[in-house]
Amino acid sequence: MQASAAARATLSRWYWAVPYLAVTVLALSMLAVVWLLQARETAVERDALARDLQWTEQSIRRAMLTTEEFLVQLARDLSAGTLDHDDFQLRANEHLAINPALTNLAWVDREHVIAWSAPFDTRDLLAGEILVDDQVQAFQNSALSARLTYGRPYIDVRGAAVLEVYAPVLRRGDSLGAIVAVYSMERMLSRLVPARFAEKYRLAILDRAGQVLALSSALPEAQQPLSLVLALDPPGNGLALQAMAFRSGGAVLRYLPAALIVGLSLLVLWSLWTLRRHVQRRVRVEKERDQLFDLSLDLLCVIDLDGRFGRCNPAFERVLGHDPHSLPGRLLIDFVHAEDVAETLAMLRRLAGGEPVRFETRCRCADGSYKWLMWSINPVREERLVYAVAHDVTGRKATEDALRAESAFRKAMEDSVVTGLRAIDLSGRIIYVNSAFCRMIGFDEDELVGAGPPFPYWPPEQLSECERNLSMTLSGRAPRSGFEMRILRKNGERFDARFYLSPLIDLTGRQTGWMASITDITEPKRVRAALESAHERFEAVLDGLDAAVFVADARTDEILFANLAFKRIHGFDAVGRTVRGVAVPQPERGDYRVDPRNLSPADVPRELFDGELLHPQSGRWYHVREQATRWVDGRVVRMGIATDITDRKQTAAVAREQEERLQRTARLITMGEMASTLAHELNQPLAAIANYCAGSVTRLQSGKGKTEDVLAAMQKASFQAERAGKIIRRVREFVKKSEPQRCAVDLVEVLEDAIGFADIDAHRTRIRIHTELEPELPPVYADRIMIEQVLLNLIRNGLDAMADTLPEARVLVVRVRTLAACRT
Repeated sequence: MQASAAARATLSRWYWAVPYLAVTVLALSMLAVVWLLQARETAVERDALARDLQWTEQSIRRAMLTTEEFLVQLARDLSAGTLDHDDFQLRANEHLAINPALTNLAWVDREHVIAWSAPFDTRDLLAGEILVDDQVQAFQNSALSARLTYGRPYIDVRGAAVLEVYAPVLRRGDSLGAIVAVYSMERMLSRLVPARFAEKYRLAILDRAGQVLALSSALPEAQQPLSLVLALDPPGNGLALQAMAFRSGGAVLRYLPAALIVGLSLLVLWSLWTLRRHVQRRVRVEKERDQLFDLSLDLLCVIDLDGRFGRCNPAFERVLGHDPHSLPGRLLIDFVHAEDVAETLAMLRRLAGGEPVRFETRCRCADGSYKWLMWSINPVREERLVYAVAHDVTGRKATEDALRAESAFRKAMEDSVVTGLRAIDLSGRIIYVNSAFCRMIGFDEDELVGAGPPFPYWPPEQLSECERNLSMTLSGRAPRSGFEMRILRKNGERFDARFYLSPLIDLTGRQTGWMASITDITEPKRVRAALESAHERFEAVLDGLDAAVFVADARTDEILFANLAFKRIHGFDAVGRTVRGVAVPQPERGDYRVDPRNLSPADVPRELFDGELLHPQSGRWYHVREQATRWVDGRVVRMGIATDITDRKQTAAVAREQEERLQRTARLITMGEMASTLAHELNQPLAAIANYCAGSVTRLQSGKGKTEDVLAAMQKASFQAERAGKIIRRVREFVKKSEPQRCAVDLVEVLEDAIGFADIDAHRTRIRIHTELEPELPPVYADRIMIEQVLLNLIRNGLDAMADTLPEARVLVVRVRTLAACRT
């Protein structure tokens, strides 16, 4: 079966292909015949063109050879001295008269100056002129070669192409100059070519580059399909003669037979193709009709005027679950929902009257459920039948119910919002307002919808500003941040509102107007004004400070805020630059308690640095305090306060110097007070030294002294001398002014020296000094003299404090303990 079907399909294709093949072979044969005939005609025309072009070239050569002979004869006569000016003019004008292609004849001397020129009324090669450029080159070539030479063609001052030929004038080998003849190339074509050739061909003289120098005016270029080029010699120099033939009838008649053959062949092929398409379309339509009926997703059926099914497609089983073969003969009304029977009967009556109908109804499924079907029915009264199409719209019905519920919900939301909504069309007329906008301005919806400018809520005193805002809105130039406008309520009150505009786009993507959301900003404006006033007061306070205050981003180091004092020091363009870029005194990264770049908003506020810094450029001292905090936009910033403490540092330095002077003076006074007691202290060791020395001398003089006794006495004298020197050295170091010198200091020795100085006052005031030293005290790193001065001051303060104490209770206890022992 399949093999026979394939064989029939192949036979059918060959049946339709034979006519196409026959027409194609016939058309190609006729085109080949036409092409052969036209090729033969073209060959004949080309041969005729070649013969005519050679004839024309020979005519031009004969005329030029005649001129060459004339120029050579003139040169000979001039060289022999038999040619004068009058004879030259006579013979030159006669030759010009019989050679219309020539325009000038002249004699040029050896200095390239034109001596004679003919005719008298010539405007080229005037007597007294000098040859230039290519003329000089051609003149020299003729003199060197001693023969007639053609120059290169050029365009003269009148825009015409000319050609010069030079005949050298020689006398015993020396050049006397040259006879020059000037050809007009246009005259060469118009005067030297026979008239029948000029009428039959379009002639042109070409230069070496193929550019046209002269052209006959017989035929337009568009009608010259056949051309031939022949070298023009003489004069040579790459000149060529071109002839272009014109065939009567043009390209239209040439290609007309082929076009007719192709057109007729295509017409026959198109007729065959149309016939085949028509037959195939009919077969396909019949197949598609059956397939459409069987494969349609919609319910298709044929019903008589009584409402009985005649034929149903398989979609009935897929949609409703009914077998389509069991439906013919049954009434449509039997499947309709009871609530939709009345409407269905009314539609059937309209169908009986010949009117097409379209309605929706619920039909019962095989399982007892119902589905919404949209029926589209057209009657054919002649056949007493109707053709019906039913589409399942159950999902659409559910979607419409959901849309109605959503629309009701959106309406409820719209009525509950406090932001006013207003829509205008592209002409500025109000097309929609919500209830919030109506409540905001006190007008009803009926009073606003359809109203055009000026709107009833525009204040009369601000009509121009309102019209400008409306024009800006309609032109699409409204700012994205909106604009403020004064609004008039129905009761005459006025309030400030902010309008935010956006284009109103329909379902097709076309803009139909502008939607505006309106917010009452009266209270926010009042709050903002208050905040701005507070901000101004805050800035005024900061600008009134002598300390430099700045705020910088913790990560980028960009200065976000600076007060007036900061700007005066570091420049009024400091904001926006970096802290290090304006040379603000600040600590190094390692001096911060924590790296501010690693802080998050949850880690602030936090103190970063508190100390004194020296400005490296100005040399002034600043007390800098920086703290990490959160900026208005939420990012972490460094807030720094730099106070100039240079004057305070200088005052403190002066005070320290004064204090040191006072202390030194106090020490001197103390030493003055201790002078008498010190003398008593020194007298003891000095007296002992004198006694020991005297005793030793006495024993040595008597000769009874023993060496051991003398040695012991001298050792005791030496000890007393060291004691006296130690007392003097301690006093001198105590009163001496020197820079602090820190080193490891033994506190026991320092305490002994301080008590040694204080013993003088203690004896005078009858106060006992008792020391309590912790064993194995470690050395401390400090300046010995300063520590001794501190201890001495403390001891003297204690002595002064017991001036009114009973003599038996005057005991000063000095204790020295480590820090661990003093914690209790």
